[in-house]
Amino acid sequence: MDELERVRELYGEPQADPFLKARVFERLEAEPRRRRRRRLSWTLTVTGLATAVAVTVAVVVPGTTGSQAPAISGRSVLLAAATRAEADPATTGAYWRVRKLHRRTHPEPLGSGENRYRVVESWLTEQWATRDGRIWAGSRTLGARPESEADTEAWRRDGSPTEWTDAALSQDPSRNPSRDPSQDPSRDLPRDPSRGEGGALSASPGEGLLRAVTGRAAFSMAGHDMTFEQIRELPADPAALKDRVSGMVRGVRGGPDGGVLADALSGLLWSKPSSPEVRAAAYRALAELPNVRYLGTATDERGRKGAAFSFSVRTSPTVPAPVQRTLVIDVASSRVLSSTDTGGSGAVGDEVEVVLEAGWTDDKPAPPALP
Repeated sequence: MDELERVRELYGEPQADPFLKARVFERLEAEPRRRRRRRLSWTLTVTGLATAVAVTVAVVVPGTTGSQAPAISGRSVLLAAATRAEADPATTGAYWRVRKLHRRTHPEPLGSGENRYRVVESWLTEQWATRDGRIWAGSRTLGARPESEADTEAWRRDGSPTEWTDAALSQDPSRNPSRDPSQDPSRDLPRDPSRGEGGALSASPGEGLLRAVTGRAAFSMAGHDMTFEQIRELPADPAALKDRVSGMVRGVRGGPDGGVLADALSGLLWSKPSSPEVRAAAYRALAELPNVRYLGTATDERGRKGAAFSFSVRTSPTVPAPVQRTLVIDVASSRVLSSTDTGGSGAVGDEVEVVLEAGWTDDKPAPPALP
């Protein structure tokens, strides 16, 4: 009897649901040890289930009930993602590339007189890094637009401008300070490249920019620079990884208990060239943190569906209030889809980072192309 048949014998034919692997994993984990003397090979089981069952992905609003939303724990979802991450083959390439789409609401209202409105700014960033520490940073504006229908009406009354040189722009620090640049893998990238010479903000997409970055390491964790070798030397045991990262974030405001530990571990899931084993260990370590909350299913700004988890984190000594950071994870691929910050000093609305690509590539650094 093969492993897939054992699963069917124990649990029957699995019903299609958004988190099939997580549900089966949770039930198997609870099975008495005598019923599973031989440990299942999870790579084969997950692959077999994926091919045997047509998984229907559905949007489930947290708090709702029904046959389409089985009761599963956030821990089991993270453990299922860990299993999937561990099964990924190790990949290689000339460059580690992270490509992100950013969105935020401009901190100050624009316009004149009674025709005041807010605009949403969007831009792309990319970072390439080689194993020997060379770095290239790219950015491209996607333009600004009124945030809501009411803002659009006020914008039209203001003459439908396509460029803004309002004094508010010069007062803006060019980015939401809720994100600590020392913890951002692309911290040398312009956070708001839509601003041109003289502080102008444009509604039109701009040209892609690319430059070499010098004077720093390619990666960071909780304010500590990290090389490629240091990332590859991280332990693949969840407890050992947690201890190693806890030691690195000790002394950072918030520390291991202030959300910085969860933030640092989550960075190993997508922003750094972690091995499949370390990514799996990071998922398992996150599953044991009490401040990581499971929110249910969610959809990112590109329409991709996944599981949402959040934690509060104090990201900078200059930011007194904690930020609520929410990650959307595709459990089937174990990939992080997006990261959203809510709250924080100077923030107006959410600051969103959508992960378009994260992985090894042989493509040479180039200005970001339009998505």
